Amino acid sequence: MFSRRLLRLSRIPNLRRPRPPNLSSSPFKSRLFTQNSQLLLVARHTPRPQLPYLAQPSFARRASPFDQHVLRLLSTENRVYVKDQLWLAARWTAIGWTVLVLTGIAYFGWQIETDERSRPTPAEWSFFTRNLLRGARFDREDRAGTGRVDWAKVASTYLAALVRLEEGKDARGVAELVDGEGISIADVGRAGYDITGKSEQWRAGYFEVLMGCAEAAEQLHDMVVDKSRGLVYPGEVVVGPSHPDPRPLPSYLGNPPREEDVAPAFEAPEVFYMRVLTGRGFSTQQRLDAVWRYANWLELQGTPQTAGEVYKWGVDIALAALPLQDGIIDKMTSVLSARTSDAGAAVVSPNLLSATKALAVHRARTGDESSALPMLLSILRARSTAPLVIESSPRNALTDGKTTNASESAGLDALSQSIVGLFQTRLMAVPSQTGDEPFTRPSAEPSCEESELMLYIGEILSAGSSASSEGLAWTRQAVTIAEAALDTKQGARPLPEAERIKCRACLSTGVANWETMLQQRMASSDGASESARGTSAGWLDWRSWFGGSGGRNDGYEDSTVGQLRHVAELKMRLAKQKVDEDLYRSRGGGGIVWIG
Repeated sequence: MFSRRLLRLSRIPNLRRPRPPNLSSSPFKSRLFTQNSQLLLVARHTPRPQLPYLAQPSFARRASPFDQHVLRLLSTENRVYVKDQLWLAARWTAIGWTVLVLTGIAYFGWQIETDERSRPTPAEWSFFTRNLLRGARFDREDRAGTGRVDWAKVASTYLAALVRLEEGKDARGVAELVDGEGISIADVGRAGYDITGKSEQWRAGYFEVLMGCAEAAEQLHDMVVDKSRGLVYPGEVVVGPSHPDPRPLPSYLGNPPREEDVAPAFEAPEVFYMRVLTGRGFSTQQRLDAVWRYANWLELQGTPQTAGEVYKWGVDIALAALPLQDGIIDKMTSVLSARTSDAGAAVVSPNLLSATKALAVHRARTGDESSALPMLLSILRARSTAPLVIESSPRNALTDGKTTNASESAGLDALSQSIVGLFQTRLMAVPSQTGDEPFTRPSAEPSCEESELMLYIGEILSAGSSASSEGLAWTRQAVTIAEAALDTKQGARPLPEAERIKCRACLSTGVANWETMLQQRMASSDGASESARGTSAGWLDWRSWFGGSGGRNDGYEDSTVGQLRHVAELKMRLAKQKVDEDLYRSRGGGGIVWIG
């Protein structure tokens, strides 16, 4: 029976054809069950249903490890999470850049505000012109701490500001002079402009830009610019027929410029000085500053005669600003008249005294002591006989019973003014006095200006052996005055920083001159006789200008040895003062008082 059943089954035909073998060249690829690919949803090679546990291997290209990682992150389960993270990343990136840009703008504005409060620029100027002036100041003062000043950059910045002030938007109201006021300027070109219609702040800023251009022009006088590369080089490194033996250039600076490719780096300094001297609208003090700088530049160029003419021009400028000009100064000798201190006579101005002193010092340096000495003596006489106008100080105005209350109120006023000042625009500082006012003395005691004049007179008198005793007396009195002005312990009035620095320079120079004269005196054969004569003033009776004894009884010994001993003490005190100042400033402090 069993055999019959087998026979019956063997008679059933095989309806299913045998499957041919798989001849595909690609090897078998197992599917990774940790990856939810799109093969679960759409079949690529077979129409049969796809189940996770029955899925056939994929015939697609095998993904790299990086693609597998990305596909794993972008699966259907975390696709929303990835989108959210990308959106957050984009949003915080935009917020970060926005904060960074706004912080940079705020920092830039804070720097501008800080600079404006320390050194304001004219409020009438446009933003870009004011920014050019601030940039020129920054580079000129080397605030970056590089140790050198890039004068080419300073010159270009100042010149850009000058062009905007004379030809740009900020030049409204600047007019040309009619025929240059009849002044012919050789090798310079046209004269200055008429800026009388501008405010004092605008004119002060314009003057600063012109003087900055002139200073940069002096520094770039011997420099040339390579037009092919735009670099500035010293003129002595140029290669060409005019320079057969140029100075070697360091290798890191490249090849030296050729003569056919170079041009002057900047305009001549007199171009900018003449803008001030021939322009209209500048104050007398500003024009005198330009005169002195221009004359000093001419002296450095080896033209003392031309410099003397410029100094004489400064005296004429100061004299022309006075309402009464007759009988003040001798036109030929430039000596101030003795009648300037008389009742009803014309009075001198601080500008005239400064201009005359500059001319006298120039003549003394060039060897014309015979004309310089009367000028210096006349200036000293005019200063010492000027009217006395003592300014009342807040300390003297306080009464004994209200000292504490007044101090507290002053402190509160200062605090309130500082708070209010945070919300106020600070204007550019303009001198309250023009220098054309009648000269007056602020104190009955001699000042450092008079000490400086005495030093000049002492040097001139000591140049001749016959007047060595008189020169020593002048120098000795100059040291006494400078020492008394710096000695605040003796009740002297506090000096401003600029005047205090000048007094220290006078004291240091006077001590050096005094020591030199004493050494020459001891080396001379008649030193003993000169020591016995003491400090006879001589032929001009200069002690009478200061109340018979020079304004102060110095108490020095008349012997040469005693004076040398005192000079040594002063030198030690000056050295100690210098060391204390350096230590104090290295710790972030400011100035320091004279150690008397």
